Amino acid sequence: MPDQLSINALPPEIFLQIFAYLPVKQLLKCRLVSSRWREIVDELSRSDIFWKRQCEVDFSSVCKIARKKCRVGMDWCSIYRSLSLWARLGEAIENRDEFCSAADVQDEIRNCTILRNGVISVHKRHAIVYYDIETLKPLKPLMTGDCLKYSENDDVIAILNYHLQLSVKRKVTNKSTIFKEVKTFLLLDHALYYVSINDEIYICRLDKKNLRNKFLVDSETSIVAMGYSNDRLHLLTFERTIYTVIDSKLSFATSLGPTSNLLHILHQYNLLELLDWRIYFQWMFVLNHSIPQGPLQDIVTTRIYGDVVFVGSNLGVLRIYYKPYTLEEFDIFTAVPIKQYNFMERSDCPVLSMCPILDVDVQEVNDGHTVMVAMPKKIAILNFTHNLQRTFSALPYTERDTVKFITID
Repeated sequence: MPDQLSINALPPEIFLQIFAYLPVKQLLKCRLVSSRWREIVDELSRSDIFWKRQCEVDFSSVCKIARKKCRVGMDWCSIYRSLSLWARLGEAIENRDEFCSAADVQDEIRNCTILRNGVISVHKRHAIVYYDIETLKPLKPLMTGDCLKYSENDDVIAILNYHLQLSVKRKVTNKSTIFKEVKTFLLLDHALYYVSINDEIYICRLDKKNLRNKFLVDSETSIVAMGYSNDRLHLLTFERTIYTVIDSKLSFATSLGPTSNLLHILHQYNLLELLDWRIYFQWMFVLNHSIPQGPLQDIVTTRIYGDVVFVGSNLGVLRIYYKPYTLEEFDIFTAVPIKQYNFMERSDCPVLSMCPILDVDVQEVNDGHTVMVAMPKKIAILNFTHNLQRTFSALPYTERDTVKFITID
């Protein structure tokens, strides 16, 4: 067994290669061994590639989307620190703002999406409007026309109109392709999947030169929602059966029965965010499951962001959960939210009986987060920041293993 002297005789390049594969908690311990190790760890912590790898390991489900939507100029170390701070959201300094007030029916808001480079797209009743996330002022271009469902990524804009025509537009060439008789669609970074009114599933590869649809598989039952995880497309049917598409064939995955934990199974297959919650509660009733009381009985939207879950209701109530698990199963019904808001204004009652939370999106900022909450009449902004003391090291911890930036469970 080599002693400490012989270990310290190794060149720093060897230490850097070894330390690069250690998790942050282990690096903190290594940093306490000696002044030389501390210098090596601090040198490693200045590498953006190192922090990119740490994000991919510790926040695998959300690091790509966090990088895409983060505040302009943030490096991977800052993203890692901000993602870690969600565990301490209850201690954050909070302030609110709002914008995009709907003056009439034409301006009614449907959803909002944070795009790359600090741009927000807002889907209104008759237009898609872009805003600067820093100034909250509208930008050009402005797209007009009726829109039933809208989604956008770096390469394309997908709009489903009320005539069930899906328009997929390339941003670079400005050329559009129209697909007819479309019931719903799912836009990913690499492909667009859509379901026809006859429950046929098609795929449109976004890395191809031409945006052509390709028949993928035919479903013999009505499709309720689509999800994507582990490089697989998942389909939820009205008969409460989940299929996975493998080699252009439907492969049975599971079914939702009387003894099933519906929430946990749907979460596993990434189906919760696109599910119509009215159907979910109908299934709960049919299967004799207990239905939650209060605002959770009126859920209209769910946004899952790594370990953070946003749940919005018809009554204007937004709940934010961190790791909502009971006995290692996903559970928002009995878990306690770390934050809760009621966005229904006094002027809404009794004129309006509902103020639905339609959409939620997140941007990481330095030592904090910005949360956009879309409602028909406005978009609320929740800014969370942490007043944290920094050290000379890029590592988000102190030398004594006492957390300054985050708490590790």
